[in-house]
Amino acid sequence: MKFSLPSSRLRWAVLLFSCVLALLLSYLGLRNAFAAHYLGLDTRAGYELAVRVEPANARNWYLLGRSYLYDIEQPDPARAIDALRKAVALDPYSVEALVDLAIAYDGEGETAHAREAFLAAQRVYPLSADVCWSYGNFLLRQGEQDAAFREIRKAVELEPKRADEAFSRALRVQPDANILLDKAVPSATAAYLPILHSLSGTGDLNNAILVWNRLIALQQQVPMSEMVYFINELVRQARIADAARAWTQAASIMKNPPPPDPAGSLLWDGGFESGYAGGGFSWHFVPETNDVQISFDRSQKHSGEQSLRILFKGHRNLSFENACHNITPEAAKQYLLSAWVRTESLTSSQGVRLQISVFTSIKNESVATEEVHGTQPWKQIQLHWFAPPGGIYGSVCVRRFMSDMPESDIQGAAWIDDVSLAPLDEASPTP
Repeated sequence: MKFSLPSSRLRWAVLLFSCVLALLLSYLGLRNAFAAHYLGLDTRAGYELAVRVEPANARNWYLLGRSYLYDIEQPDPARAIDALRKAVALDPYSVEALVDLAIAYDGEGETAHAREAFLAAQRVYPLSADVCWSYGNFLLRQGEQDAAFREIRKAVELEPKRADEAFSRALRVQPDANILLDKAVPSATAAYLPILHSLSGTGDLNNAILVWNRLIALQQQVPMSEMVYFINELVRQARIADAARAWTQAASIMKNPPPPDPAGSLLWDGGFESGYAGGGFSWHFVPETNDVQISFDRSQKHSGEQSLRILFKGHRNLSFENACHNITPEAAKQYLLSAWVRTESLTSSQGVRLQISVFTSIKNESVATEEVHGTQPWKQIQLHWFAPPGGIYGSVCVRRFMSDMPESDIQGAAWIDDVSLAPLDEASPTP
């Protein structure tokens, strides 16, 4: 359908209006393009040009204010405040601008204005972790500890990854970690784990133990890999009894725990069912070297779902002592070491065996089971052992001694399963 205008004068008016509108849209488009180009320079000069081209754009003023506020070489807090105030005037709901304005006021000692800006930001976005965090740190600097801890706690609840920094910052003004754990850190696994990791890394076990006790009290499932740092640090500082107790606690809340071991066994996961190998009181090994490959194997097992396979590549007549498990025996107590071993084409006169080593203040003592080589079906090996006085820490390792026979480069495979080291009166090895 066609529409015709009643007069030529009206037609010219419509044409003129269309041309003016087109020119206006072109101007606005060009202005926007120039402003975007200047912003893309990511320089103070670029932001200054952008606000000249588009002075009604709140973001342009916000970015200019940040360039004044956070410029390390040439900061200008006064201009930052001016630019950020214009940004807030144009967009009162810009949380970013309100927080940076508060920070700029605080830097200039205008604490009343800073507090107003923080509170305005909270009204706009009460569930912002950034706002709670920045306001909490502001209150901390003002000496308002309780209010500061409330804000910091809310920030950590919203973003648990902030927990470590929150704890370490608050610890500078409040040395009592229990108070911080009550007031500044939420009672949550996601908050406790980063703090525990950090404290373990710095060797601060006194505070780490406080965090650990609260983590265990939650009784929530946690991957063992997230807890082992703390136990490793206890071992490193020779707090063996504490480490063993913490391992038992960790095993009680770990995800995907293995089946129970024989009563009283000093070896955790003797059937290798968890698939976990790392620090603490678990099996630990290097998965692959130039000559040996160690892995869990679901195709061969004495019981359960898998065993530990050790593959020798036949390159050397080597001494092997890689797959190990730390132990904390009771001095002068009798134990029974029991394991099931299977071998396939395992060459040389020296096959694999298990060895107990204990470290005492006088000397290190080691005893070993018989060795197994060649091709053997699942075979049980056992060893009666008296823990020596003073021997409260040691290890059980899969061991291969170097052979004194010619051409003794070891090749072939061995599987280990159902390993236990239990007090003799409690041991009940499977026949």
